[in-house]
Amino acid sequence: MSQWPQITEPELVKRLSLSDDEFAEFIQGVIAQLPPREFDAAVLTQALGYPWARPKGSFLLRAETIELLADLPSEERQRLVRRFASTDAGRLPLLAIGSNGSPEALERKFAHFSAEDDRTVLVLSGRLHDFDVGAAAQPTMYGAMPATLFPSPGTAVSAAILWVTPVQFTQLAWSEITYRLGSLRTRFDVDEVAEGFDQVLAFVSRFGAFCVGGSPVALAAIPASNRTATALSQEQLLDAAAALTLEPGANAKTLVQAIFEDMNQLVPKIVAKLHPESLSFASERWTPFKAA
Repeated sequence: MSQWPQITEPELVKRLSLSDDEFAEFIQGVIAQLPPREFDAAVLTQALGYPWARPKGSFLLRAETIELLADLPSEERQRLVRRFASTDAGRLPLLAIGSNGSPEALERKFAHFSAEDDRTVLVLSGRLHDFDVGAAAQPTMYGAMPATLFPSPGTAVSAAILWVTPVQFTQLAWSEITYRLGSLRTRFDVDEVAEGFDQVLAFVSRFGAFCVGGSPVALAAIPASNRTATALSQEQLLDAAAALTLEPGANAKTLVQAIFEDMNQLVPKIVAKLHPESLSFASERWTPFKAA
């Protein structure tokens, strides 16, 4: 980006700027304060459902209403995209590859804002070129193996660009605790309009992309063309992570239950067994965030 988003919260800037060693110390402190939580069938269902439902195609989320761009006349779609993407709008293009493309997740994160602009977001679905979407080598607190990018020349993967206000961006940056912020220079083609973008803000996992058999695996829930990586379902990913991390015979249910009931005991096993099975993110098209 020509300039980084203006982040006015010092604690957020500090966290985004942590080195890997500093971040490891920080996240261990966070996990140490996490009490045991109740595990049940609903918890497992939520984890296996990641990255959760979203409309087919681009949409405008305004408060709690969803308007599909495919339902609008062509000229109106173009005007809407130009309005949100214009410099005058003051919005930022942020790549969404996982749960941030879900209206449910966005409503949960934005609904409390008082300003209508900060409750409104344009989500443009399309294809991100020369990258694929895999699973981070670190399960979330809610039990899923979350999305992260890895380079994949020739692949075009389904993703979305969120045109967010600075307030929305700050909210999302707070929520992406285990991710690095950076600028990604690659082509993104929008589905419903003859429009594309060549640079976006993006988050990538500090823990890298989870590998099986030495190679990163893709999220089967996220379609792609010319995909070269093996694609696994969320249950298959959790099964593979459980087999590495826990005792023989462990599976997705066992791992999610351990995350909820005894995360403190699980973390050292994840660090020792899961983190080595990862590919750290690296690309000449990537510029990591640096605080001013």
